[in-house]
Amino acid sequence: MTGTIVAPMEAGELPDVAAIRGLRLDQLLFVTTGLLVGVIVGLLAAVAWVSTKSQFEATSGRFTEQVQAQATELGQTLSHTLSLTSATSLRDNNYAFLSEVARSIIADNPNILRVQIYDADSQLAADSAPDAKLGTSTERKPERRWTSALYEGKPIIEYQEPIDYGSQSGKGVVVISYSLESLQRQLHALESSKQESLRRNATTMAGLGLGFLLVAGVLVAIQSRRITRPLGVLTGKVMQLAAGDLGARAEEVGGAGREVTTLGVVFNHMAERINVLLEDVRAKAQLERDVSLARTVQETLLPGREGFQAGPLRIAGLVVTADACGGDWWTRAALDEQRVVIGIGDVTGHGLATALVATSATSGFAAAMTMRPPAELSAQLLISSLNVTMAHVGKGEHQMSSALALIDVQSGVIDYASGGHPSPIVYNRLSRQVASLPARGALLGANANSQYASRQAQLRPGDIIVWYSDGLTESRDASQKQYGTQRLAAALQANAHLSAEALRDAILADARAFSAGQPAQDDITVVVAEFSPASP
Repeated sequence: MTGTIVAPMEAGELPDVAAIRGLRLDQLLFVTTGLLVGVIVGLLAAVAWVSTKSQFEATSGRFTEQVQAQATELGQTLSHTLSLTSATSLRDNNYAFLSEVARSIIADNPNILRVQIYDADSQLAADSAPDAKLGTSTERKPERRWTSALYEGKPIIEYQEPIDYGSQSGKGVVVISYSLESLQRQLHALESSKQESLRRNATTMAGLGLGFLLVAGVLVAIQSRRITRPLGVLTGKVMQLAAGDLGARAEEVGGAGREVTTLGVVFNHMAERINVLLEDVRAKAQLERDVSLARTVQETLLPGREGFQAGPLRIAGLVVTADACGGDWWTRAALDEQRVVIGIGDVTGHGLATALVATSATSGFAAAMTMRPPAELSAQLLISSLNVTMAHVGKGEHQMSSALALIDVQSGVIDYASGGHPSPIVYNRLSRQVASLPARGALLGANANSQYASRQAQLRPGDIIVWYSDGLTESRDASQKQYGTQRLAAALQANAHLSAEALRDAILADARAFSAGQPAQDDITVVVAEFSPASP
């Protein structure tokens, strides 16, 4: 049996095709064609039956009308003639002659069963019946007419004609009873002929129907074999493919119709595409494993969500990637008991390659902090070293913006440098003033010989410094308007009373609300440093 094959629920598991019930395609073709031929033959037989029957009935009707018209004409002519010839005998009371005339008419015409003549007083003057009682009175109006009646149990047509013989009492009447037995016999013979013709037609149509069915069955068997054989081969190839044999291909088979040939071509194309897709799936699975590993490594190297406290300085940051892996990074570490280093970077682009470059940059930055004693490190030295690392890792294909800062937590002096990165925003809780820490420098990785300079500033009690990547300020709402630094400064002012961790989260929440569900186009990093020394 054939039927719809459902894809297996698990890899390698095939459906139980033998359990599928239903007619095969050749059986369906045979049954439907047989039914169609049977219906057509039945309709033709019904049309022939109705047509033949209606023709016979029309012929019978015309014949009946013709015989009745002939009988009526004969009866009327005979009755009129008899009325003329009987007038003299009635006037002369020659009833014996009238009776002989009536009997002679019966003898000459077997279809006339009885002849009666009544005088003006409605008395029977003559009758062809031997046992008739002359002189009996019967009420009959002297008028010309004819009616259907029975005589001795036989159907007749009774013709009546008035006789004007000059009697003062009125007119006499001639009554002739014409038999319909001959007409009925002819109608019966016609009906028998009709039934016989209908039976012959039915037999002929049945024979033709059986012949048509036989021819149709042979043709359907041949044609269904031509169609179902390649379909069966194609079904086997599909089962091979479903079982995992990706090399299964259908051969081109002629004579099965363009659709079946097209189905085989499409199957072969589909099998090729499955091979390609499986390779793509394998590559994608490998890529997903690589991305997952890269993300794990990246998350391991990045600081956690919790805050970092170094004396009066509290630091909290977070990277929100646009993809599974991002090109943003940030770090914070204590150089010694007095100084803390903060770094942030944004590798151009995003994705696996960018994440690997960002991870290498993070590792390079961590290595740079150990290349000299802490007392000899500066923002200028660290960013220059990071530029050399990026030039070797990126090989000119990837560049990175970065901002570094060394903060003396006791004196509040900050030593900072930048390479193409947005300047951090500084807000003082006490004065409510907004400022920035501007610094210039080329993107890291563009040239290993690029020169960078650092700058110094004095932090005041209550200062809050916010470093960020351009993914924050360049995020857009539904109308493609950018978030911008002004909205960032407003969010900073509105939430400056919060802790470093809460302020960081409030800024990110404000950016998400601004984007209103728009997909992220770039990684977003926010780092908050809160300087709150104890009052002297």
